[in-house]
Amino acid sequence: MSDYFIDMLSEEEKKVIYYVPTFADFLKKVEKDFADKPATTDGTTTYTFKELVSRVAKRRAVLAANGVKPGDKVGVMARNDLDAMEWFLAIPSYGAILTMLPVQLGIEQVTGISMKFGFSAFVAAEEFKPLTANLTCKVISSTEIAEEEAPYGDVKKESVAAIYFTGGSTGAPKGVILNHGSLMRGALNGTYQPGGIFNHRVMVILPMSHIFGSVMGFLSVLYTGSTVIACTDMRAAVGQIPVLRPTFLVLVPGLVEVILGIAKMKGKGFLGDMQKMIVGAAPVPPRLIKDASDLGIKLYPGYGLTEGANLTSANVDIDTKPESMGKIYPEQEYKVVDGELWIKGDNVMIGYAGNPEETAKVMEDGWLKTGDLVRFDEDGFLYITGRIKNLIILSNGENVSPEELEEYFYKDARIKDCLVREMQVGGNTVIGIEILPLDQAVAGMSDEDVQKAMEEVCESVNSKLPSYMKIAKVVVRKEDFPRTGAMKIDRMKVK
Repeated sequence: MSDYFIDMLSEEEKKVIYYVPTFADFLKKVEKDFADKPATTDGTTTYTFKELVSRVAKRRAVLAANGVKPGDKVGVMARNDLDAMEWFLAIPSYGAILTMLPVQLGIEQVTGISMKFGFSAFVAAEEFKPLTANLTCKVISSTEIAEEEAPYGDVKKESVAAIYFTGGSTGAPKGVILNHGSLMRGALNGTYQPGGIFNHRVMVILPMSHIFGSVMGFLSVLYTGSTVIACTDMRAAVGQIPVLRPTFLVLVPGLVEVILGIAKMKGKGFLGDMQKMIVGAAPVPPRLIKDASDLGIKLYPGYGLTEGANLTSANVDIDTKPESMGKIYPEQEYKVVDGELWIKGDNVMIGYAGNPEETAKVMEDGWLKTGDLVRFDEDGFLYITGRIKNLIILSNGENVSPEELEEYFYKDARIKDCLVREMQVGGNTVIGIEILPLDQAVAGMSDEDVQKAMEEVCESVNSKLPSYMKIAKVVVRKEDFPRTGAMKIDRMKVK
C-alpha cells in the first residue's frame, strides 16, 4: 500500500481500516467495530450501528416478502433520508442489484428505465409514488420495514451490487455496472484522510444516486464509525450547517462556492464545527482552497469517475501542489497512453449495462480508458489537462485542450468560472473563452471596465502560450453557465 495514504492514519485507525469485499462483510464489520456509536441521524431520530444493521436486515425481509430474488434488479427513488440509506445497504447485502434513480426524473423516464433494466421491484418514497403508475413490477413504499430480520445473501466480491447512471450530460445516459468489490474498494479509499477519521458528523448532501455522494459521502463515513446526517434538500442543507454542525462535507465545487460565500458574509461561525471538505466531480480552482483555508477549513480535492467506483486519486498536499489531483489510490495500476490515463484494479466497472459497444470503446484487457488527458510530475502527483472528447481540433492539425487553457484563468482570483470553446470572428473559427467573474471582484465596475479587465487577463495568459493556443475572443457572462446535476458546467449547452 502506498505510504502516502497509509501514513494519513494513526496506529489506532489502521486497526479498523482494512478492505472488506462485500456489503455483507461491510455491515458485519461496522457492527462489530462500532456497535453502540451513532451511525445515522436526521436530527430527530438517531440509530446506532447495531440498530442500523438490524433495520437493514428487516428491509431485506421486505424484499423477500415481495418475491425479490438474488440477482434481481431493484430501483430506488427517494431523497437522502434514513429510509433511503437503509435500502442502499439492504438491496446489495440481500444479493439483489441496486439502482438509485435521480429524483429529477419524470414518469416517462422512470417507466423507460424500469423496462430497460427489468426491475423486479421499485422502492419509492411517498412523494414519488405517482411516478410509478405505469410500472409493471412490484412497488414498495420506502417506509416499509418488517418485524423480523432476513439473513445476508450469498454475495461475493464479484457479485454485481449496483448500476449507476453516468454521461447524461453528453448524450444518452449509460448504466455503469459495479460489483461489490469495486464499491467496497471505493469506500475504503475514501477513508484515507488526514486529521483523524473517527467521530465525524457528515451531512450526505450530494444525492445518493451520484457515485461521489453514495461512496465518499456515505459508505466511507460509515467505514470509519462516523455519523451520517440525512439531507433531503440540498439547498436547505446549506442553511442547516450551523444547526447540525457537521465536521466535514463531501461536495462538488459549485456547492463549496455557495457555502464559503455565505461564511464570508456571516462569519466563520456559520461553519460551526467544520474541519474539512472533500471536493470532487469537477475541477477545483486553487482559489477555493485558499478561501477555505482563510476560514480555517482544509479543502482536499480528488479525482475519480463512476466507471472506477469514483475514487481514483486524492491530494492532501494542498499547500505545495494546489492544482494537482494528488496520488493514485492503492491497489490500482495505471499508465498513460497517448496522453490518456488508463487504470486497472478491482475498483473498475464490469461494463455498461446492455451496451457492449460502448463498453468495448473504454475497456481493453481489463484497463479502463478514462478519457482524461493527464500528466504526472516528478513526485508522482497527477494533473488533469483535459478531456479527449472536448479537444478542439484546429485547421493546422493541432489539438487544444480547453481545460488546460482554463486552468490559466482559474489562477486569477477575479474569475469564478470560465469555459474555452470555438467561436466565430469575422467568419473564421477561433479559440474563445467565456468568463463568469466573481461578483465581489467586479462590484461597482461598468460593463466596459469588466470587459477590459477580463481582456487584460486574457492578454497575460496569451503571453505564456504558443501562437496556435492563443485565445482570440473574450465573452463576459452576466449569468451563470448551464450546469449538470453535479453542478459542472454543461459544455453541450454552451453554444
